[in-house]
Amino acid sequence: MSDQITDLGSTVAVLHRRRRVLAATAAVGLALGITYVIVQPPPLTSTTLVLLPAPTEAQTRSIDVATQVRIALSATVLGTAAETVEPALTARSVERMVEVSAATDQLIEIDATSAQASQAQTLSQAVADAYVAHVRDTARAANSGVLADLQTREESLEAQITALQDQIISTTTRQQEVEPDSADGRREAQLLAGLQTEQADLSLQLDKVKDEMATSGPEVSSASAGASVIQPATTATGPTTVRRLLVWAPLGALICSVLAAAVLLATARRDPRVGLRDEIADAVGSPVLAAVRSRPQRSVAGWSTLLETYDATPVESWAFRQVLRGLVPADRGQDRKGEPRAGGKVDHPQSITVVSLSGDGRGLAVGPQLAAFASSLGIPTRLVTAVGHDRAATLWAACAADRTASPRPGLYVGEAPDGEAIDLTIILVVVDRRQPDLGEAPTTAATVLSVAAATATEQELARVAVAVDDAGRRIDGVVVADPDRTDRTSGRRTMDERARQVALPMRLTGIGSSDITPGDPNRTRA
Repeated sequence: MSDQITDLGSTVAVLHRRRRVLAATAAVGLALGITYVIVQPPPLTSTTLVLLPAPTEAQTRSIDVATQVRIALSATVLGTAAETVEPALTARSVERMVEVSAATDQLIEIDATSAQASQAQTLSQAVADAYVAHVRDTARAANSGVLADLQTREESLEAQITALQDQIISTTTRQQEVEPDSADGRREAQLLAGLQTEQADLSLQLDKVKDEMATSGPEVSSASAGASVIQPATTATGPTTVRRLLVWAPLGALICSVLAAAVLLATARRDPRVGLRDEIADAVGSPVLAAVRSRPQRSVAGWSTLLETYDATPVESWAFRQVLRGLVPADRGQDRKGEPRAGGKVDHPQSITVVSLSGDGRGLAVGPQLAAFASSLGIPTRLVTAVGHDRAATLWAACAADRTASPRPGLYVGEAPDGEAIDLTIILVVVDRRQPDLGEAPTTAATVLSVAAATATEQELARVAVAVDDAGRRIDGVVVADPDRTDRTSGRRTMDERARQVALPMRLTGIGSSDITPGDPNRTRA
């Protein structure tokens, strides 16, 4: 079977044969989805909005909102929020319950989800408050460090300016004590000019430091320090029960169906049972005469009712007609060659042995159905049970029951009344799968193998064919019970006949492979 499931058609056929299993699995998945909705409380979500300040004129670009989202999800912020919730949570738990996103370039949305509405609302507000407090503290700490550095620079510049002023005074005093046109006078003048220039530069630097200190006061901080909560945590809400059912129930059914399909396909790849009509015909070397829908029964009363009331549908009626005519001996057809067949008359052999396998209830039902159908056509029919009492006990018991009258007009079970002419005798034989043996089954004009699709392996069917051959008979045809609807094979030709079939035109060359002679392998269509 592993070599058979290689295309979509084979896969569909496997799933179609096991559609009841898939349906049951889907029902289980549907029930699991409904149970999950009932048992598991819905997730409730509360939302808080935090507004970031607009950039000032001194800033060259806006705030990096992605960075602020990462800050809100940092361990510091989440840990602070976790401590404010009752009962307290861990930072890792809060991280799983909180989702932070950027609604716009200046708006951060904080969503907290929990099965408890109060916990979701409290946690969402706590994270927002922790984030705002964190960025303000960080900005304040950074601003304090800047002011301290500026004050240090201010003190250093003032000290340098004071020292230069002392040097300028000393240089001016020395300059007044010498002649201006002397070498010492000119040197003192140059030194004084240099000191005054350096003092002017330090004064400019001091003015800049004082300006920075004025613009970096305690009331001024970074842009993110201006973040504020513009929407407190909303009341936690979640999806309705109906909506959850519409989502989880179909999802459960889908997941279970997919898993079941995967398991069934994996199992089918290792399943040696044959299901296609061509495969069954190849296994026994006999053509498939017809495919019918079986009516298996589990009780004695069920079999008795089947024999009394079975009414073949038009499709089944045509299939059984094909079986009866397909089993007519060739010599009988030759005797009447050239003679028109009488209208309404159905050709049939005098006797048929219907062989089925143990455990194949659908294949077993074909024999009684054929007998009931033949009697409905006005053919006096006798149904006899031969081999296999222990493998089909209920049917054998139904056939062995004492009857004051036949199950239906023209149908006799077991012994026929004295003087009643029987045109068709159907003998039921059920053989063991592992060691089939026809035993002392009466010899009949034709032998038919009745088997349901995908119920027997190729080896088991071959054993039955060998057992029939050992009994001095041959399988004249096969009746397949309940074939898969996706089976497009007919089983009417054996493997040898299909091998001799002319190949269909190929897509690339337009000619069949059998049309290319060995001496002209490169021939293509002109």
